[in-house]
Parts: sequence; C-alpha cells; structure tokens
Amino acid sequence: MTCQQLKKSGWWTLYLLVTVSLSAFLLEYATRLLRLAPPLPQIQGVPDAHLPYKPPPLSTTVEHNSEYHCEYQHNSLGLRDVEHTLAKPEGVFRILGLGDSFTYGIGVPVQQTYLSQLEELLNQRDGQHPKVEMINAGIYRYFPEPERLWLEHYGLAYAPDLILVGFVPNDVLDTHLGIEAVTVENFYLVTREAQALGPLGHWLYLHSHVARIVLGSYVSNRIQTTYRPRRKEVYKANGYHENDWQRIEQEYAKMKQLADSINARLVIVHIPQRGPWKEQHAYPARRLSDWSARNGVQFIDTLPAMKESPSQEELYYKKDGHCRPAGHEVIARTLFTELTDKGLVP
Repeated sequence: MTCQQLKKSGWWTLYLLVTVSLSAFLLEYATRLLRLAPPLPQIQGVPDAHLPYKPPPLSTTVEHNSEYHCEYQHNSLGLRDVEHTLAKPEGVFRILGLGDSFTYGIGVPVQQTYLSQLEELLNQRDGQHPKVEMINAGIYRYFPEPERLWLEHYGLAYAPDLILVGFVPNDVLDTHLGIEAVTVENFYLVTREAQALGPLGHWLYLHSHVARIVLGSYVSNRIQTTYRPRRKEVYKANGYHENDWQRIEQEYAKMKQLADSINARLVIVHIPQRGPWKEQHAYPARRLSDWSARNGVQFIDTLPAMKESPSQEELYYKKDGHCRPAGHEVIARTLFTELTDKGLVP
C-alpha cells in the first residue's frame, strides 16, 4: 500500500505511530547494547534540618562501574564510619575529618581511606601515646560551606582535639554553584536544573538510556550557560573565581572560630585533583598556605608527595578521577609525617 493510499484509508496515523515506536525501541536497544549512556547515580541522600543533604543513616549502598566495585556503609549520622560515643573517652585524642568525596573515600574500601590509614599509622607509633580516634565526616559533593555547617551543628558536640579539613580544587567550582545546587529527590541527589525537569523527566532519566544521554547533556549545558564555571580560572590569582575563593576563606575563618570555641586545632589539607600537574596547579596550596599563616591555622600540602610518587599512574582512577588506594596512602603518610613532626598529635 502506498503512502497516498494509507492517508486515504485512515491508517496513516497508525503507520506513523508504529514506525516511530519501532524506531525508538531500536534506538533504545542499540544504546543499551553499546552502553553509551552514563551509569545511573548510585550515591543517595536524605534531607537534613541543617545540611543540604546527608547519606541515608544506617544504610548500605554499592557502587559498580568499569573501574571499581565498592560498598559504602553508613552509621546513624549518615557517615561512612563506625559509631562514636558523643562523649570523648578518657585518654583519647580525637580527630574530626571534614571534606568531600575524596575524604569520604569514593571508590576505595573504608579501611583504605586516607583517614583510616592515618588513624592506623598514629596508633602504631612506638612509645607512649594516647589512643587516636578518627571520625570521618567526609560527605560526597560537600565543600567548605556545608562542611562548616556539619562542624557547627554536629561536629562540635564530639569535642575533637584536632579538625582536619580536606580541600580539593573542585571546592571552588562547587562554591560558585552554591549550596542549593544539589538537592534530594526520591533518595537521589539531583541538581536544581535536573529537578526542574519534573517527575516525567526524572522517570525518563531513570528508565531510558537514550533519555539519560539527552537529558544529561541538556542539564550540563544549562549549568554551563547559567553559571559559567571555569575550571582553569580556579588556578589563577584575582581571576574569574576570585569571589568564590574569598567565600571559601570566609568559611574557613568561621571554622577557625568554631574550633577555638572548643580549644581544638584546625588544619587545612590540600588534596590535588588528578594530574598531570603544571606550575599553576600549585596556586591553591600557595593561597591556602598564605591564608593559614595569617589566621593561625595549620596547613598541609599533599601535592609535592603526589608529584614525587614513583607510581603516579596508580594514584587516581583515570575515568572517575578520585584517588585509588595508593593515592590515599600517599595522603595518609604525608599527614602522618606533618602532624607528628609539628607536634599536632601527642
């Protein structure tokens, strides 16, 4: 039957519907077969009265991709950690670690996160030393503002003696996007741009690989055109992100005041993102070091140790970008040396 005959017979609409449906099915099938769509986000969150979100308390999630298979267990506060008593045990030196997904330990077993390795190194020292108790309050997609909020509303109650704050250059971009950039919808973390797609867009993203590609590209483009983050400008003095750098310093100043209120020491730790590293990548460390010196805060830079590592290729996942176990080990050993040499841990 020709197209003209179909139109005259009234079957044209049905013909179009079947053709479009079959084409969509074949496109979806090919996209799934070739694994063209990005994997679904497996990291979850729940609302909190004081925070933009937190990992679901007492939950276990599993993340699997081409580079790693990792399980994340959370305590009653939603931290990737064991339970800790609110009151500090007698004779214990307590360290609180704040940070983002690098501190949380995306992609590595909890025992291999740099905070867990640091705790083990400190407790294995020869001689008489108090037991060190580490609290890992690193939360994925956090940056200085929500880290400060966690310290203010939850961390102070644990009376830490030392507060380690992990800084990653991505913190500047997250500060630029703001604390409302990510929220929770049906236990998934979603950007405000993705949330604007509504329930239908959310359903399509979860269930269609083709839609995931299209919607993901649309959301990324919306973020880029609306907020115009510039990654290279993070490494420039008085550059495009200068205001964001100043906001970070303001948050660290608030953390210093909170730490002083409980007689705790504050330490800023610079953790570089995956190399290769050039001269400009040292700018965050120089800036944070200068700010720390002016404000009575200790600063530790892990970039030199990362650059000197004989196995740089093993420090970071190539696609994911987070530290592999070897990268966490370099960070932990750098912190161990600096903290003990400077007498910051008894």
